[in-house]
Amino acid sequence: MKYILITILFTTVFIFGGCATGAGSGASTGGVFKSVDSGRTFEPKNVIDEKRSLSRSDVLSIAIDPSDNNIVYVGTERDDIFVSTDGAESWQPISSRLSNITNIIINAFNTQTLYASGMFEKRGSVLKSADSGKTWERVYVEPTDGTNITAMVVSPVNGDMVYIGTSGGTIARTMNSGKTWENLYHAKKSVNELLIDAGDVNTLYALVDGYDIVKSRDDGVTFESIRDMERDSETEEFYDGTLNSMTVSPSVSGVIVVGTDKGVFKSDNYGQSWVAIDVIASTIGIPIHAIDINPHNVNQLVYAAAKAVYTSIADSWAITDTTSNRIVDVIEHDPISSSVVYLGLKKVK
Repeated sequence: MKYILITILFTTVFIFGGCATGAGSGASTGGVFKSVDSGRTFEPKNVIDEKRSLSRSDVLSIAIDPSDNNIVYVGTERDDIFVSTDGAESWQPISSRLSNITNIIINAFNTQTLYASGMFEKRGSVLKSADSGKTWERVYVEPTDGTNITAMVVSPVNGDMVYIGTSGGTIARTMNSGKTWENLYHAKKSVNELLIDAGDVNTLYALVDGYDIVKSRDDGVTFESIRDMERDSETEEFYDGTLNSMTVSPSVSGVIVVGTDKGVFKSDNYGQSWVAIDVIASTIGIPIHAIDINPHNVNQLVYAAAKAVYTSIADSWAITDTTSNRIVDVIEHDPISSSVVYLGLKKVK
């Protein structure tokens, strides 16, 4: 692949601890960062109270209420769930008894209904809340210890239809908000991401174990491997490296973007062919663990390489250094405000 040298818009942000006392000080700053200028700059938003902070928490998932963007939920590795009702200026704990909370999903048709996936007493589980997290019920559980629910997505046209993927390779679905489940596919290896094509809601993509993407174009009836699709070797190129992250266009059918340890790659035709995006050359070779497309501007991409965040601005990149000792694991755009972007940070394993 050839990469074109592009103009760089460099932005430096100096980060101070989330709180003046307690867990929010110094180089431990992790937790949640927020941008109000479309990803050009970020600052930590971790205050719980005068003594407590999210700055030492590993944030694995972020969900923003689509009807009230002041309401933000975060899921952590060991510290359960937190909610903010003031746009991340402050946080309150929610008790779900989950750990390794890989996903929090809000039902857009009834935003008091939440789904959270993680480990419950050593077993992968999906919990549902009908009252914005005040109470929870377990609607799915893995049969053995150790297997987690590693991916989850809700249908954009039916809030009762939820898809899950597990670290054991299972892809399953409920059509009735968790009352019953049906098996769709067994990928044999961990399903690390599930996404629904926003322009074609019958199309589901699953990122499998850093190696492959499997897709269904018929709402889960059949699946095919994107890696194994027949291609013209002379004209149809393929992504390179280990798959670490994936996003899809918020409005255009068939557009998939993946982050690997060899760069960022895009397909405009459901994974048939791929092109390398002209990223900053120094990020090539670093695993891209988080990537997202701005739902308000389909031409704007945000990706994270280790501790830096790159936001496309026309033909340039704005670069933000988090100055944290943690990596960016989650990028989440605000569904209402085009200028607001959140990051979730976690420790390097």
